[in-house]
Amino acid sequence: MMKEEQTILLAREGSMSAFHQLYQSHWERIWRIALRYTNSKTDAEDIMQDTFIHAFKKLHTYKFHLSSSFASWLNTICLNCTIDFFRKQKSTQIHKHFSLHSLVKEPMSSNPSPSRIVEEKEAGKKIQECLQILSPRQRIIFDMRFNQHMDIRDIAECLRCSTSNVKTQIFRSLQKLRKLLVPIWREQ
Repeated sequence: MMKEEQTILLAREGSMSAFHQLYQSHWERIWRIALRYTNSKTDAEDIMQDTFIHAFKKLHTYKFHLSSSFASWLNTICLNCTIDFFRKQKSTQIHKHFSLHSLVKEPMSSNPSPSRIVEEKEAGKKIQECLQILSPRQRIIFDMRFNQHMDIRDIAECLRCSTSNVKTQIFRSLQKLRKLLVPIWREQ
């Protein structure tokens, strides 16, 4: 039996030092995943803590033979905690309105001027704001597919859903984004 499996078994039996050892092995990766989606160190820490609280409570459900690894099981919990975080945040947050017509309309230059660089950064911010219209789950799936270039099967496995569900979420995300971005593309 591998060392981590032994540690997991000890943690299941209530050994706090074993759980602490699992925490020490995985906290940084979990924090980085949460930070990637929240862009806030404080929020990432909250999500990381929620992840380990859930993991501690659900450690008895971890199946050695079904899960590809403890790390991927923990990643799934982190993603679900992140989705929950965004849902809670969305229900308490007032949405900001912005104009997408302020995005740059000129073709890209091979040697952009300082003003062009600023405009491109602003355009990137506007696109990030557009992504906020997606549900938390859609945002995470969109990021996994288009930023992390993950395979649809891998996304489905990570989120513990079907590949058809992942495809549906991607399709709906793209539809929502097109509604906001197509008018800008037409004006260029």
